[in-house]
Amino acid sequence: MAGTGSGAMGSGYGRHSAAQHAGLQAAVGLLDRALAAAPVPADDRAFRVADLGCASGTNAMEPMARTVAAVRARRPGTPVWVTHTDIPANDFGALFATLTGPSSYAHAPGVHACAQARSFFEPLFPPGELHLAWSSIAVHWLSRVPLPVEGHIYGSRARGAARDALRERSARDWDAFLGHRADELAPGGQLVVVGGAATDDGLSGAEGLFDLAVAELEHLVDQGVLTGEQVAAMTVPTWNRTTAEFTGPLLSGPFRDRFRLEEGEFVVLDDPMWERYTADGDLEAYADEVAASFMAAFGPSLFAGIPESAATAGRFAEGLTARVRDRPEEGAARWRVQLLRATRLGHSDGTHAVA
Repeated sequence: MAGTGSGAMGSGYGRHSAAQHAGLQAAVGLLDRALAAAPVPADDRAFRVADLGCASGTNAMEPMARTVAAVRARRPGTPVWVTHTDIPANDFGALFATLTGPSSYAHAPGVHACAQARSFFEPLFPPGELHLAWSSIAVHWLSRVPLPVEGHIYGSRARGAARDALRERSARDWDAFLGHRADELAPGGQLVVVGGAATDDGLSGAEGLFDLAVAELEHLVDQGVLTGEQVAAMTVPTWNRTTAEFTGPLLSGPFRDRFRLEEGEFVVLDDPMWERYTADGDLEAYADEVAASFMAAFGPSLFAGIPESAATAGRFAEGLTARVRDRPEEGAARWRVQLLRATRLGHSDGTHAVA
């Protein structure tokens, strides 16, 4: 998730992640079914959970609370140990504030929460330790950017060699993610992924917003705030996979004998910010929220390494706000999301099934 650019979230991510929360809501049933199927230790050992790509933790509170409740309903008193993971550049101060805040699941008796500052493209846990691996709106981040996107900052707008390189990097990263989770999950353990996705034409649903961002960056070049070379090097290190890219390694690729794909659903999310705007007509609030959400999610990647980046990012955010205000429909992001649930097969169980 780190590399050329950064997959770190901005400090305001927890306040400006409505779209990510909408993706979480789409996966509630999936998580509940995973918790009904996951093995729960029969003795006093803890039920072990990994929250992979936690950011500030805001959107993990509800699913982890559901996890604790489901485990305790099946076996009262079972300790629950949750490890929140993200790259070292993540705002772990915000995570710990969330974990100690009033809405935290971690206040329940016998619940233990900790954090690990490492990428989920690396091994994170001892073999067979996990009972549930959960990742929500995180696996679209890449370990690094192989080539910048010529004339743009967003992977779905890439063409030629850059597009091929991004797709290949994404495939390798996904294989790494699945391979490490296969090692770390106990037999019967559940993998649940809510992944930023794309339709078969490669579009994620947020292209208009990124086009507005590019227009503002080009304006800042014209104003002498940024150089053309600086903007040419900017690429958000993400790739939104198609359903085939998500499921191929599980159905016919290297992990078909390590996981059984139980469920897969492709969802197009409504934009909650656009929904509020069409209901209340408050264009100023809408434009402000869209720009703030963009900056919280993608600002650190774009402006990493830029001299006086805070001031430059502030100028960019102001300009992006104005562009959204002028063209509000283009600021709406109707994100595509892939929901996946897979079971870790036991060493003696080589069966597999198609969801």
